Amino acid sequence: MSQSGSQAILKKGLKKLKEEYERINVPVPVAKYFGINPGWNAVIGTRKCCGVAMSFQDNNPLYGNDETAQDISLLESYIGKSLFEVAEDTMKDDLLSRHSIALASLNALSQPFVTDEMLNSKGYKTGFEVKEMVKPTDNLVIVGYGGLVKSYAGRCKELHVTDQRPAETFQTTIIGDSIIKGPLGITVHPADENREVLENADVALITGSTLVNGTFDEVFGYAKNARIRAIYGSSAQLIPDVLFENNVNIAMSVAISDPERFEHDVLNAPDMEMALRKHQRKYNTGCF
Repeated sequence: MSQSGSQAILKKGLKKLKEEYERINVPVPVAKYFGINPGWNAVIGTRKCCGVAMSFQDNNPLYGNDETAQDISLLESYIGKSLFEVAEDTMKDDLLSRHSIALASLNALSQPFVTDEMLNSKGYKTGFEVKEMVKPTDNLVIVGYGGLVKSYAGRCKELHVTDQRPAETFQTTIIGDSIIKGPLGITVHPADENREVLENADVALITGSTLVNGTFDEVFGYAKNARIRAIYGSSAQLIPDVLFENNVNIAMSVAISDPERFEHDVLNAPDMEMALRKHQRKYNTGCF
């Protein structure tokens, strides 16, 4: 799968972050650790800058080990180097594994720019709930089956979910007087139906993993007429300025609230997902 679309948005993010670091005149963080996990890759830098991105190693049958496995010796060579250098180098290659590290590095570099104070200073909205913006008459589409599905079920007229994984992955067979497939009230589609369902969406909530696997431009392009075009998830911590310039009007992500504790837990906890949940600060920001 070509990563060109993802590479374009990552390059834009890199350029914007370089401009912002020059504007606020702060030292650039360097790489201290890389945390490699079947679900996530983490980059831990100096100056309390941490970022993660989906690895796709254990949750998507479309990608093999050749695309997702990390080159440990390459990552070792980046220790002590500027996170800009790490990001710029790893986004040159089309391998998904490299793009995951590039995005995690950009997300770490973005950490100073996703505070409410910084976001508000740029005129971006914060402190709102996207769920409260959904109307009962809306056709809502979620790209990427996860926890959001449960949160939004029952809030709209129609709820469609698309995912690269087979629909059967998310279905429960319910046996009673008849046999039906659950969850009820949700229509699950394969990813090759993204265009069809997103072109008719009033609200589109799209996973940040599209920044890793090269589908960002394509998927957000399909959703361009939706009233709400949100990117969500831990992978979506990229500085929102560049997202808002590229068909996104809401970013629903997380930043690491306690970088020192997160660093400790990545080094010591058996599960990176647990470390993420313990130390993340959720934020919503919008340009609308």
